[in-house]
Amino acid sequence: MKKIFTLLTVLILSANVFAAFNESRISITTMTNLPIKVIIDGRQVQENNGTIRISNLNPGYHRIQIFSGNRNNGNRDRRERGRGNNNQQGDLIYNSTLNVRSGMHTDILINRFGRVFVDEQPFDNRYDDDWDRNNNGGWNNNGNNNNSWGRAMDYQTFLQLKQTVEREAFDDNKLSVIKTVLSNNRVTSAQVKELVQEMSFEKNKLDLAKYAYRFTTDRGSYFIVNDAFSFSYSKTELAQYILTYRD
Repeated sequence: MKKIFTLLTVLILSANVFAAFNESRISITTMTNLPIKVIIDGRQVQENNGTIRISNLNPGYHRIQIFSGNRNNGNRDRRERGRGNNNQQGDLIYNSTLNVRSGMHTDILINRFGRVFVDEQPFDNRYDDDWDRNNNGGWNNNGNNNNSWGRAMDYQTFLQLKQTVEREAFDDNKLSVIKTVLSNNRVTSAQVKELVQEMSFEKNKLDLAKYAYRFTTDRGSYFIVNDAFSFSYSKTELAQYILTYRD
């Protein structure tokens, strides 16, 4: 009977349609004539007429890097490679882990001198039509959009998952439940940390941490999962896994 209840709970969680979600937005605008390259959580974002607009970005911490190019990048890169340097990314002008809050529009402006300014404001519906017309795309994780990670499961759904996992006595059963649910859902780094802490053995903690990475919405904050490990070698192995991971 217990197994039937667990199975039903997993199926409900896997098929769950999430509650309303307060989206977040980021716009990155350059006032210079130089090309820029923007990388969010290790993923490059495509520029659109000097402005990058991203909607449905999951709230939380995201690593944002902005590189400024040069009109003569091609010649300069060849000269620098000849001197043993490789500056193909351009000059790094912004490198920060930014807390993107729900219901807020975060605006990053690069002025004509190459200085970066960050501001945020609550959504203003007066500009929604303009935003939708010029938006680069949503940030979901379907593999068909350069700007996409998806939405993490809401608090109640995650609480149900944790309660289901806690009812299982053995790590193997816990892993099976979690992997089944994650295959159809997304999670935050903080949620992954809590799930990893449900494992009794270090090997299973590491296994889950590696598996859950692909379903995580705020990968720039994944370092917090390290707090769930008991041994430093697990942290090192997870870091190596992330460095070589490809979607």
